[in-house]
Amino acid sequence: MSYVYMKALEKKAEKYDKGISYLTLGHLPKIKKYISENFVLKDEKILDIGMGTGTFSILCAEKGAVVTGIDYSEKMLGVANENIKKKGLTESIQIMKIPVIELDKQFTDKSFDKVTAILVFSELYQAEQDFCLDQINRILKDNGEFILVDEVKPKKVWKKIVYFFIRIPLVVITYFKSQLTTQSLKNIERRFKSHNFSLIEERAYLLDSLKLFRLKKIT
Repeated sequence: MSYVYMKALEKKAEKYDKGISYLTLGHLPKIKKYISENFVLKDEKILDIGMGTGTFSILCAEKGAVVTGIDYSEKMLGVANENIKKKGLTESIQIMKIPVIELDKQFTDKSFDKVTAILVFSELYQAEQDFCLDQINRILKDNGEFILVDEVKPKKVWKKIVYFFIRIPLVVITYFKSQLTTQSLKNIERRFKSHNFSLIEERAYLLDSLKLFRLKKIT
């Protein structure tokens, strides 16, 4: 994971949600709500990779799911813990301080109904992304679902041009307000099948630069 990005999170955890909201023009909170309202079921076991301040884990727990949230930033987890306590959801959400590269050591086969990763993969090297895809497939139950939300580069030329002129000011504003940044995924769609996932649903936002992928484990 990007050292610079992790250090920014450590220093600015309390500004994370606001910073990411700026970067996505307010879309990310709506996407999290859409996922929790439409795909999260009562008593499901969910692994929230890169839980950050816990906003999505809380939405899932409020739907009756049992959530395990992981992150490697102590300050982010500190904010998440406070947010969870305020909501009275400490019995429904377990917090773990582990890096994504230790998924193979921490969780047993077929232990979760769903795994989510929201703006996490874009902070991993491609080899780490591939490792995570394999591990997510392993720890999902048969026919379990992986929900990925992240930045991608638009495919149409005109959207790429508009995206470039919109993204640069957004990145600058976001960095100065919160010292946070992200980068887009490359060729992620091509790799789903090779890691035994089939695409159920794809939703695009911000001129196709932010996408939600809902994937099913192939058994």
